[in-house]
Amino acid sequence: MSVTVKTLALAAGVSRGTVDRVLHNRGNVKKEVAVKIKALAKELGYVPNRAGRELSGFKLSYKIGVLLPSIGNVFFDGVTNGIEEAIREYEELGVEVVFTKVQGYKEDVHLKSIDELVSKGCSALCLATMQTEAIAQKIKECQKSGIKVILVNSDIEGSGRICYVGSDYIKAGKTCAGLLSLMKQKEHINILIVTGSEKMRGHQQRISGFKDELDRLGCDYSVVNTIESDDSDIKAQILVQKYLKENPKINCVYVTGAAVQGVGSAIIASGRKDIFGIAFDDIYTTVELVRAGIFKFVICQEPFVQGYQSIKRAYQLLSGSNSNRTGTDYFTETIIKIASNIG
Repeated sequence: MSVTVKTLALAAGVSRGTVDRVLHNRGNVKKEVAVKIKALAKELGYVPNRAGRELSGFKLSYKIGVLLPSIGNVFFDGVTNGIEEAIREYEELGVEVVFTKVQGYKEDVHLKSIDELVSKGCSALCLATMQTEAIAQKIKECQKSGIKVILVNSDIEGSGRICYVGSDYIKAGKTCAGLLSLMKQKEHINILIVTGSEKMRGHQQRISGFKDELDRLGCDYSVVNTIESDDSDIKAQILVQKYLKENPKINCVYVTGAAVQGVGSAIIASGRKDIFGIAFDDIYTTVELVRAGIFKFVICQEPFVQGYQSIKRAYQLLSGSNSNRTGTDYFTETIIKIASNIG
């Protein structure tokens, strides 16, 4: 595998132009950056490839394990796409990614999956997992054994992870509350909250941010109930149909996880036009529900960026490049989409 200018640029976290200036002593590069690039060129065995020479001595390998609760949750297709793009960009540097995909939020399944990734020799883990004491302890054990852990899409308090890559869920919840207050200023709002799992910190934060902002804005509202769907459309549809029938005063449904299609189906089946739906992410089925007016808006969180940045940071941690930035959290943009700009 040949080591190219692109290889060195990725390894150093700089542009190809910067690498070219250093290799040809053209100046205009900070001394510490130039030293780093020259050290990497020597370490990786870079040789100018003017005659089409190939190098055989570049055998560094970085195995990164990925856990996603993506079975039955199409949101994670975007995260996967970002990871695959990072693999294409970093494969020259020896990056290998091992995927484990699970369904839902069963603690024993997630713990077993983490153990399997460790047993496969992964030196770094990018985990989209749940907030439980056992999983937090498992992450601490990984960190203690030298395995770098990055949390993706949902953070875990007290886990000792190196960094988090994903949405600012508190801000997302507050954004939903702010938009709702603008549209329902003079009306008492009876809210049914449909969350994926109370063990997902991101889902918890979307709820707390939402309630805190409604309180701060002085909104006249009540939360009728909070139900868990486990990100299952079937379960969500059954539960929401039940609560809409039992509580005809419900006029807002706030969905903090997946299963938006199931919730939308329940609202449609109710025949009511007065229900204000709020959801997250512009996956295909949600886009159609927004266009149909079932959900008034969605808040999006750049899943592609989450996947790409998690692998990029894992590589940088393993290779020792850009260490000052890889230990800080990376928050994606909070993006508002309505029928006029979605899809």
